[in-house]
Amino acid sequence: MTGAHSLAGMPLTRRSVLFGSATAAFGLATGSCSLIDSGGGTSGELPSTKDVRGALEKLAKETGRETFQSVSVNSKEFHDVDLDAELLMDDGGVQNYEYDGSWKKKKYDEKTILTSPASVGIAGLPLDRLAAYAGKAGATVDTLAFRVDYVGKLHVEAWAKSDWVGLKADASGPVPELHHDDVAGVKAAIAEMVAVYGTRAERVGSFNEFVHMDADVDGCQAGVRIIRYPRIAAKATITQESRYDPALLFDPSNFDPTVAVTRKGTIAKEAGVEGTVWDWEYRRPPQGGAPLVSFGIGPKGPSVRVWLDADGGVAAVVNGECAAGSGWCPK
Repeated sequence: MTGAHSLAGMPLTRRSVLFGSATAAFGLATGSCSLIDSGGGTSGELPSTKDVRGALEKLAKETGRETFQSVSVNSKEFHDVDLDAELLMDDGGVQNYEYDGSWKKKKYDEKTILTSPASVGIAGLPLDRLAAYAGKAGATVDTLAFRVDYVGKLHVEAWAKSDWVGLKADASGPVPELHHDDVAGVKAAIAEMVAVYGTRAERVGSFNEFVHMDADVDGCQAGVRIIRYPRIAAKATITQESRYDPALLFDPSNFDPTVAVTRKGTIAKEAGVEGTVWDWEYRRPPQGGAPLVSFGIGPKGPSVRVWLDADGGVAAVVNGECAAGSGWCPK
């Protein structure tokens, strides 16, 4: 096996533009939209802090840049290379490298709408905590990864027991495990997203087993979707190239997801709609007003949207043939 494990298998969102203590879980990188080293190996036979820092400094000297979007530290027990790195280039693309005594160029990823404009320098990577991170992953670590999200937040993740687990930036342990089908888990996920990314939400919801918040974030001129998987800290990606309409934004801090979570299993029958309940969302309805809960239902995707009123009753069933002037037609 070569290189770091990919997150490509993780489901993204259905939004057409896309084509998912809280503050302790994050660091801040630069260029966004705005353990003591012992010299020996760490848990899982990872390279030492000294060796990793030296290799990254060598790459920075060779390329003349410290614009890291990700750095993966690999165990030689499971990998053929010690390190993988991604550098943000001047044209907005990303150059991939791997290290096994010397750096080699790998694939080059052209800039797309999804490419983050953020990066971090070597000083911004908590390399002195490598051993501590590996010791807190709950299993032998074969890859420890530092990743920068779309708005410049730095995430620490470990591949252990054939799965990714998010780690708190202070190396005090893994991030809390929060599930989309649990009321307390959804509440905690929203609280984490608000604490780290702010309170200007266009919507909150759940889809594909993650909880998300679509929002405007300070310093970023794009609209982002912040995704919280059960074992991975909330992470931002782009949903649209411009900010959201300010009239649609609201503070989701006090949202109670009980109705959204508990009614997901019964709402299709209640509303007389055939198909699977694919998602729920809490956002302002098309005609404006206070945010309301709605569910996306359909046989192959969320082709019908069932809106609840403030009291939990079915307010509208909206499909592709929405009657003009009803007020519930999607804009």
